[in-house]
Amino acid sequence: MRARRSWLRRYGLVIAAYILVTLITVPFYMGDTVGYASAIVRKDFSDFGHFLWFPVGWLVSRILHPVTEVFVGQSAISNVVLSLVILNWLAGLLSVLMVQAISLHLTEQERTANLVTLAFILSQAFLCLTQSGCSYIPGLAFLLTGIYLLIKNADEPARSWQTSIAAGACLAVSIGFWFTYVCSIPAALAAPVVLYGFTKERIRLVIQTTAALSVAAILIFGAGAAAKGVRSAEDMKQWVGSSAHGITGLNSVPRMVFGLARSFINMGNDGVLFKAYLSRDPFNPVTRSDLVRTSLAKLALFYLFLGAIVINLLRSDMGRRILALLALNALPVLALALLWEGGAIERYLLLFPLVFIAFAYTLASRTSMAAPKYVSLAFVAIMAVANLGAMAKPVQDKREQAVVERIQDLQPLLKPESVVATVTQQDEVWAFSWTFPFNPINRSGVLNTYHIIEPSTSQVLTWREGFAAQALSAWDKGGDVWVSRRVLSTRPEREWNWVEGADKHVSWKDVNGFFSQIEVGNLVGGRDGFLMVLPSDENRAMLMKVAHDKKREDVALVIPEGV
Repeated sequence: MRARRSWLRRYGLVIAAYILVTLITVPFYMGDTVGYASAIVRKDFSDFGHFLWFPVGWLVSRILHPVTEVFVGQSAISNVVLSLVILNWLAGLLSVLMVQAISLHLTEQERTANLVTLAFILSQAFLCLTQSGCSYIPGLAFLLTGIYLLIKNADEPARSWQTSIAAGACLAVSIGFWFTYVCSIPAALAAPVVLYGFTKERIRLVIQTTAALSVAAILIFGAGAAAKGVRSAEDMKQWVGSSAHGITGLNSVPRMVFGLARSFINMGNDGVLFKAYLSRDPFNPVTRSDLVRTSLAKLALFYLFLGAIVINLLRSDMGRRILALLALNALPVLALALLWEGGAIERYLLLFPLVFIAFAYTLASRTSMAAPKYVSLAFVAIMAVANLGAMAKPVQDKREQAVVERIQDLQPLLKPESVVATVTQQDEVWAFSWTFPFNPINRSGVLNTYHIIEPSTSQVLTWREGFAAQALSAWDKGGDVWVSRRVLSTRPEREWNWVEGADKHVSWKDVNGFFSQIEVGNLVGGRDGFLMVLPSDENRAMLMKVAHDKKREDVALVIPEGV
C-alpha cells in the first residue's frame, strides 16, 4: 500500500495532466492514420518505414473490435482507426511516465520532473500525434523506455544482461515502429558512458545492448522481408526505397529551421508565409515586415529557449556531458532533415528525449544562471498557450463544421463511385477524411477525394495524366467527377496555401490553363464550391488523349537504347 501511494504521488500529477489535456484538445493533424488503417484492412504490411505498426495495429484492432464497433459502427476502416488512436494514446501515456522517470532520476526533484513532463505533454508534435493513429509516438515511447533502462541501471553490473536485453528490445521495437528512430540509437546506446563515464561495466552494458538490439532488429525486419518476398539485395533496396513515397525536393535549411520550431510550438500558417517569402510568390507576396509580425517572434523565442538550455549546460561537467549527448543525437537527425522532409513536425520527435533531459537538468542544476532559466520557462508558458489555443476542442470543432458546410450541398449528389477533386492536399475538403475520420460523412464512405497535385513529389510530373485516369475510371464505374471551383480562378488566394514557385515543375497557370479547356456544369456549394466535370464526348476525348500520351511515354521509357 505504501509503495502504491508513493508511485501515485510521483506520477499521479502528470497522469492527471495528460488525461485532462488530451480530453480538452483535438489534433489538427492526424498524419497518415487513415492510410495506415486502410492498409491494415487490406492486410498490406509492406511499408518498411513503419513495418511493425501494421501487424501490431491489425492484432490490436481485432482484439478491440467489439469495443470500437460500439462507437463507430460497422465501418472497417473507422474501427481500425479508433484502435490505432487508443494504442497511440496508451503509448503517449508510457512516454509521459518515462519522461517523468528519467527527469526524476537525473534531478531527484519531483517539482522539476513534473514541470518538464508537463512541457513535454504540451509540446505540439507530441500533443497532436499522441491523439492520432500514427506510429511516431509508440516509437518514441519505446525509445524513451530503452534510454531510461540504460540510464537507471548504468551502475548495476549484476543486472547488466537483463538490462541489455530489455533495452535492446525496446530500441529495436522503436525503429520497427518508425525506422527513422535509428538516428537516435547512437545517443541512446552511448548515454550510460557519456553521462557517467567510461568503466568496464558500462562499456559491457553498451556492447551487450547493441548486440541485443541487432538481434531483435534482424528478427523484426527479417520477418518483414520474408513476408514481402525479399530475395536479394536489390529487392531489399526497393523495399527500403519505397518508404520515401515519391517525396522529393523537401530539403532546405529554412524548412528544417521552421520544422524544428513547429514541433514544439504552433505557428499557425507561418510556415507557408515563410515559404512564400523565400519563393517570391508573385500571387501572394510576403514582405519582411509580414514575417516579423507573424512568424519570427515565436521562431526567435524557440531558439532562445534552446540557446538558454545550451548556455546553462556549458556551466557544469554533467551539463557538458548532456550537451555532448544531445549533439550526438542532433547530428544525424538534422542531417536527415536537411536531406528529406525537413518541415515535418514528427521528424524532430527523435530529439525530444535529449532536449527534455537537458531542460530538466538546467532547471535543477545549482550552476545554472537564473536569466536563461526564466527564458526557457517563458517559452514553455507561451508554447502551452499557443498549442492549447490551436488544438482546443471548440476550435477544431469549428474547423470541422466549416468543411461540413462547404460540402453540404454537394453531399446529396454524390454516388459511391464519384470522385471529388481538390487542387492539393492543403484543401480542407481533401484533408477532411484524414483529419476528422470519425465524422459521420467520412464513416459513410460517400466522400471520395482526390488531390490533383502533390507538390514536391514525383507526382507533379504526371498530374494531368493522373487526373485523366481518375476521371475516366470514375465515369466507367458509373460515378461523377467533381472538381473544386478554385481550378478556374486565375490566381490562388492566400488561404488556399498555394505557394507559387515552391515547386519549379508546376505553376498555378498550368492548373488554370488545363481546367479551362474542360467542360463543367453548374456550381454547387457557393463561391468556394464544386463543379461537375461533364462526361461529354469532348471531355472524354481530351482526357483519353492525355492518358494515352502518358502510356506512350511509359512504353518509350522501358525500350532499351539502340532498339
